[in-house]
Amino acid sequence: MSSWRRYSCYGLLIDSEIPLPDLGPAARIDTTADASGADVTIRLGTLDAAEAADLSPLGLWRRGDVCGIEVPDVGRYEARRGTEIVVDPLPDADPKAVRVFLLGSAMGATMMLRGALVLHGNAFRIGDACAVVVGHSGAGKSTLAAEFDRRGFDVLSDDVVPVDGAGLALPGYPRIKLWEDALDRLGRSTADLERIHDAHEKFQVPLERGALAPLPLRWVFVLEKHAGDDLRLEPAHGAVAFSLLHEHTYRNDLVLGDGAAAHLQQCAALLGRARLTRVLRPAATMTAESTAAAILALVDDDLSPALTSQETA
Repeated sequence: MSSWRRYSCYGLLIDSEIPLPDLGPAARIDTTADASGADVTIRLGTLDAAEAADLSPLGLWRRGDVCGIEVPDVGRYEARRGTEIVVDPLPDADPKAVRVFLLGSAMGATMMLRGALVLHGNAFRIGDACAVVVGHSGAGKSTLAAEFDRRGFDVLSDDVVPVDGAGLALPGYPRIKLWEDALDRLGRSTADLERIHDAHEKFQVPLERGALAPLPLRWVFVLEKHAGDDLRLEPAHGAVAFSLLHEHTYRNDLVLGDGAAAHLQQCAALLGRARLTRVLRPAATMTAESTAAAILALVDDDLSPALTSQETA
């Protein structure tokens, strides 16, 4: 009989045949056969290769309510109906690499199938709401999240940020993934940290935080580089805002068919609730400290009228 473990993440109960230490403490259960109440089950299984014509450049495919991922030297994954993930690792795959793609692409696809708008970014708490910083790989999202954590702002999620139909960002894994040079700039030793997998120079940095509830997403910041020497924050509206949300949807190659119409509705709903701002950073001199300060100044300006009206009421 397999040894199963129960975890909690994104407000879901997850039963897994694969140990997932990245999610924190787990309750051991004998089998999922008699378990009740699990929202998502993760199990090992044998999966067929996808047709080459179905694969995106990132090795992703989707057919209705099933999404698949094929990762060279690691294995295959299928997210089914938002309730099950089947993992077929290669015999010599690094277990840490298997977990990286399971908790990244496969879990992101699962949240998409469950009806969430999944953003490729990092969420952090501001009072009773939150902000999300999105950007392409290498834009500095995780370094910026570490800077907000250093300043005392709880980080809800790193890399994968699901937003539910009510506009709430769902808390994810209690860790940030950072490159070694970013850790050096933060003055953080790597001696006690685990690499995300053996062939990668990124490290898992645990977060010290209590339990977090889903929070209303009020601000979305898009990290971009520019050739100038000033840091600018510019609002985005209309078609530009929709385009940016699609561009920074996690694994947007999976937004296909009926899912495309639903995604458009999700973006419209979010833009009705949240302010979207482009953060144009000077490529030569940008720092996490200056970017965090600029973002927090904008947030303070947003909050000040509300505070003033409360004080004068």
